[in-house]
Amino acid sequence: MISSENPTPQTEEVPKWPALASYVSALSRLAEVRLHYRRAGEAPENPDTANVWNLSLPEPGGGTWLVSVRRSEDQASPRWREPVVLRMLEAMERNLSGTRPLREWPEAVQKAWSLVTGHPCRAMSLAEVATCVDLSAGYLGEQFERITGTSFKRILRDERVAYACGLLETTGRRVSEVASSIGGLSLSQFNRNFVSATGLSPTEWRTKFHHRRGSQSSSMAGSL
Repeated sequence: MISSENPTPQTEEVPKWPALASYVSALSRLAEVRLHYRRAGEAPENPDTANVWNLSLPEPGGGTWLVSVRRSEDQASPRWREPVVLRMLEAMERNLSGTRPLREWPEAVQKAWSLVTGHPCRAMSLAEVATCVDLSAGYLGEQFERITGTSFKRILRDERVAYACGLLETTGRRVSEVASSIGGLSLSQFNRNFVSATGLSPTEWRTKFHHRRGSQSSSMAGSL
């Protein structure tokens, strides 16, 4: 989420640049994001770079946005999603800088992102989503990766694994039950995807992060 610490009134101007607002929303699923807007002539702020990735973006109408993404300072917190964060920041800089900055995300990419992040447990494929937005799977896949920096398949896998992590931490469900709650995956596929994403088996994850049980239970209901 966007940090409320030291909020700036300029934050409300983000919707005037829809592409920036979309990136902020997407990044906020993965980490704490802070925005600061500097108008032309204003002295730049001196951001704390410890455990923070900073990205400066010149606004088409003048001024500069500073986007700060903070890594978790909790050493016990997993950071397996950070590669996706970094790739999205790279795509963000590439698409929002230069002589022709992206004004807004393509509608098809926006819909695909909403589907994969809003309904990770549904059985879906890139081809099926492409049909929903009247595009070929190849073209949608190219556009999705150009905008987000990561493939549709990787985002879908990571969203499913993130959901499973929450269940493993906040419930007593067996691993097979967690796997069966994610549409279209067998237990072996689920285990393989989980280890590939996090470096741990589901059982190892539960053992390592069981102390967080109950802290995220309220977030599970909205993801079902």
